[in-house]
Amino acid sequence: MTDPFFAALRARRPDVDIVILPPTDPPGLSSEATADELSRSSQAVDATVAAIAARMPEPTSDGPRWEAYNRENVRRWGRLEARTADGGAILASLDQAFRDARWHSTVAVRAFHRWTASQAEVQIVGTWSESHHGLVVTVTGRVLRPAADVAEALT
Repeated sequence: MTDPFFAALRARRPDVDIVILPPTDPPGLSSEATADELSRSSQAVDATVAAIAARMPEPTSDGPRWEAYNRENVRRWGRLEARTADGGAILASLDQAFRDARWHSTVAVRAFHRWTASQAEVQIVGTWSESHHGLVVTVTGRVLRPAADVAEALT
């Protein structure tokens, strides 16, 4: 795992087994999502990933892409990674920029730096470990149940 959170946890507690459980069903999924709803979700996540990438030093990316959430649902997902000694300052800068754009955004600093931000369509989690210099930011969209006529277009 390249996530700084797990690297820091593993370094501090080598006696602990880390187990990642599959996601539970999201509460209150609405009816089937139309092509327009899927397009809006895609645009929101893609724009957010691009805005964050512009503030990171030479990021590598995975996505954005559609990810199966469970048998019937999908969500837009993307991850950016970078090696940097300035990850704390980058996360603080992202936090301020997203607060200025009226997102709910916070940074917490403990064993590692953790930034979270959200609004109706998008959730963001960013972590940076000072000891590993690994900055990872994951952006996810709402969980949607695509209508049957648009589901095959997502693959």
